[in-house]
Amino acid sequence: MKVKLLLVKIYYSFPIQLLLLHFRKYQVLLIFWAILFSTINGGFAKVFGGDALYLAPEYLGKVNFYSTTILGLATGFFTMSWNITTFILHTGRFKFLATTSQPFFRYCLNNSLIPLTFVLCLLFRGWQYQHYQQLSTVPEMLLLAEGFVCGLLFVIFFSFFYFFNADKNISRRLERRFGSPRNFLKLVLKPTKEHDENALPVHNYFSTPFKVRRARNVDHYNKHYLDSILKQHHFAAMITVGCALVFLVILAFLMDYNAFRIPAGASVMVFFAFLIGVAGAYAYLLQTWAIPVLLVMLFILNWMTVNDLIDNRNKAYGLNYRQPGQRPEYSAAALQQFFSAERAAQDRQHTLQILDRWKAKFPQERKPMLVVMNYSGGGIRAATWTMNVLQRLDSLTHGALMEHTMLMTGASGGMMGASYYRELYYRKLQGAPVNLYDSAYTERISRDLLNSVFSAMAVNDFITPFRSFQIGRNRYAKDRGYAFEMQLNQNTDHVLERTLKEYQQPELQARIPMLIWNATINADGRRLLISPQPVSYLCAPAYLYPTRPVRDVDGVDFAQYFAAQQAMDLRVTSAIRMCATFPYVLPNVFLPSNPIVDVMDAGIRDNFGQETSLRFLFNFRRWINENTSGVIYLQIRDTRKNEIQPIKKKKDLGDLVFEPLFTMQQHWSAMQDFDQDNMVNYMEGHFPGKFHRIIMQYVPQKEDKAAALSWHLTSREKVDIAGALNNPANQAAIEYILKLMK
Repeated sequence: MKVKLLLVKIYYSFPIQLLLLHFRKYQVLLIFWAILFSTINGGFAKVFGGDALYLAPEYLGKVNFYSTTILGLATGFFTMSWNITTFILHTGRFKFLATTSQPFFRYCLNNSLIPLTFVLCLLFRGWQYQHYQQLSTVPEMLLLAEGFVCGLLFVIFFSFFYFFNADKNISRRLERRFGSPRNFLKLVLKPTKEHDENALPVHNYFSTPFKVRRARNVDHYNKHYLDSILKQHHFAAMITVGCALVFLVILAFLMDYNAFRIPAGASVMVFFAFLIGVAGAYAYLLQTWAIPVLLVMLFILNWMTVNDLIDNRNKAYGLNYRQPGQRPEYSAAALQQFFSAERAAQDRQHTLQILDRWKAKFPQERKPMLVVMNYSGGGIRAATWTMNVLQRLDSLTHGALMEHTMLMTGASGGMMGASYYRELYYRKLQGAPVNLYDSAYTERISRDLLNSVFSAMAVNDFITPFRSFQIGRNRYAKDRGYAFEMQLNQNTDHVLERTLKEYQQPELQARIPMLIWNATINADGRRLLISPQPVSYLCAPAYLYPTRPVRDVDGVDFAQYFAAQQAMDLRVTSAIRMCATFPYVLPNVFLPSNPIVDVMDAGIRDNFGQETSLRFLFNFRRWINENTSGVIYLQIRDTRKNEIQPIKKKKDLGDLVFEPLFTMQQHWSAMQDFDQDNMVNYMEGHFPGKFHRIIMQYVPQKEDKAAALSWHLTSREKVDIAGALNNPANQAAIEYILKLMK
């Protein structure tokens, strides 16, 4: 009997009734908590490194006391926004709060089950992450935890201080309104005959963290009086929601300054705080009209987007979008007419001049080995692996690797690392004090890009999408694409702040290798080829015996097709971003064609960059056979080749439903591998005995500890990537390259 009575008391306690009410009413507000719980536990956005935003928050490029303090402040802000919003929505069901001192404090205390669980989970997961992934010491982890807790408690105590003063102001207003204490008591103790259908039974509640009190019966109170008390608190709460919007707008306008780029996890928290406040206010004010009004708003928003009244399309920085009448037509017929066989032959002669100048760098008595490099996509992981491989190979060959390299091409993160290394090589040739093999450069390219992207997404893209910046007479949106390029320039000490035009002469003179960035055109899957040299011969297959009257154009030479739009003024960082536009993480780049088309990640078409290099080799096979001792076809990839993913022994309902839908996506890289291996096999026949295919692949030291495909790497992942060079297969590949380069 006592056990049953105890269970009844627990069930009808205020914390349990509140928890059940959250799941019964306004479940949309729980989605925010579900996203946060899933993110820190490696569920939601794991492939993008979402957990790192909260478990290793970066501020000014470092994870330290200040970064976790900012995250703690944001977590406290979100928690209080959650409490404020649910307080506004639910307190009408718990009228006994109006008879207590400091109703909001009592409400928050009893509504702390979900926030407290989240905070404990975050601290626990953060401790694990810092220990195993960031390789932090115990004192360092304690300092990070202290920063988070201090930030959280500061916001909570400040909020309670604010509402404590609000209680005093409400009491003064009520005294002025009702006059003498006798009139006040008459109204308060005059019960209404209206039955409150929304009221929920509560037997007890926490009055302090360590004291439980019985909830007072309020039937003898005037209902309208109780409502007026709670509404006064609602007004005080709404002010706090407005503060979130003001803070986000301030952050958006100050994003260009490093000090105001708070950790991405904190930005997302503040953004969630704003959304949850808006959702609560919306539901509270409109009540049953909430869904119809929402549908009308969505219809209006869609109409404005369709009619270009809202235009947040991302553009390639440096490109001219101001003259719609001069835009090139994008159609199959226009492409076939533009990329003609005559243009291809002319561009081929242009590249033959570069090949001749490349050969002239070597002694005439012997034929040099020609190196072609292919880089795979894979975010910061691929960029870091590329830098490690290039530094090791170039140092072991005493600089001969880059000297012998004719072409560099690939996808996504790999091209980021390749672009950075080639720029450093070029600066060294110009006499700059650059030590190409300094590990500091690898550390720079491996720095975080995820925080800036997600911060901009939460602040710029959603709150102030109208903000823009100017290059010359051209204006572009300040969105997460802008944040990505700005952060990449900062990480690499601004050495990539160049345009395509600046590489035109060095490549033409064969001082540096030709480098071709690739992207995929969404409209039809054609490849966009970005190079300062005319390369239209790569835009269609070069059939030996063409039997069709038209060319099968499957690519677009960016520089030539958009020449009227100042294509050579394109920023190199924009070319890298177009090559690495992973869905949702970065915005698709729109091009000034007619009709407008957009591009995204090169990996959709070719994640290893081999199609471009194989077509290049086929076009110049005769020259290569006559003027070189052979081809080193080097593939630098951040995934293991011929890897088989075992089938799950036990499948849940989710596997049965979703596996058929995502099977193609899961095996996309493997299918590209099989297809490209077949093409490489045919290519070997054009260079009998002179084609040397070598693969340098990132193989994690532990199968289940591979570096994430993300724009963020942990300390452990960076060490693991560097250590992959010592893998037996990679060591054998290095020895083979050294043998060929002798």
